[in-house]
Amino acid sequence: MDIQVGNTVRCKANGNMEADFSGVIEKVYENSALVNITDYDAKTDSMNIQDLQNKAVISFSKMKLVSAK
Repeated sequence: MDIQVGNTVRCKANGNMEADFSGVIEKVYENSALVNITDYDAKTDSMNIQDLQNKAVISFSKMKLVSAK
């Protein structure tokens, strides 16, 4: 998977978020990326998104490319 800054991805729920969410890649690391969360389930994750300040580091294996920059 060729993840680059600016790509939109769909991420699986993880320890920080209870439901799947979407976001834009801000920084790429070796096996993960910093995702600016743009779309999430407000019913289950409204408090989590505030705690995370709309950002999370997600493993490449837990994300799927939605659209490239």
